[in-house]
Amino acid sequence: MTRFTVAVGVATVAAFAAGAAFVVAPTRPPSAPTVPLASGVSGSTTQSAGWGLAAAGLALGAHVGLAAAWRVRATATRAEGGGKAYKETPADERLFEQVYLQYTSEYMKGPMYWHPDKMQGFAPDYPGRPIVKNGKYTSNVIGNLKAFSSNELAFLSMLFFGVGLYGNLQFNYYDTQWAKVDAGGYFNVSYIVESLLLPISFFMHIACYIQKQNGK
Repeated sequence: MTRFTVAVGVATVAAFAAGAAFVVAPTRPPSAPTVPLASGVSGSTTQSAGWGLAAAGLALGAHVGLAAAWRVRATATRAEGGGKAYKETPADERLFEQVYLQYTSEYMKGPMYWHPDKMQGFAPDYPGRPIVKNGKYTSNVIGNLKAFSSNELAFLSMLFFGVGLYGNLQFNYYDTQWAKVDAGGYFNVSYIVESLLLPISFFMHIACYIQKQNGK
């Protein structure tokens, strides 16, 4: 940083010197009268000297500025090269997998890629939506539930299990509905609806396990 400051200072001094050569009129020491020269010879000589000094100042300032810029750029390049080597993080790995999977999925949908799974047969996979990958079921198996995380599905599984168990116990034991029907009454419909949630909780549990295996 100190060298860069010195270089900028030298360039500034050179620029001021060039400006002074344009503005300040050159002075001539008094001399003895001589034989008059031809008209315009002395003026042209002085003007040529002023232009030469100005050109030299501008050239010097330009070279110093370029040298300072090159120095700063070389220092920045060395600083970048001296940093730590790149190390792939789990987030970078997941991003690469997502981009690669999306790209290959779009390619597999096209007519230029042929695979036996595209043929009609027993449970063929949809192109770009594999059911099994690396020996494990993917989220495509659970259909629309793949939009839920494993934590959400675990909560729904426990909720449905509790409500379904309550409905079955109430219907069959604590508030027996068969006796009410035998007495000429009607079933409590809420118990029936609640009892249906018990088997659904089992499928929610399976979906939760699959999402957990896929890291979701």
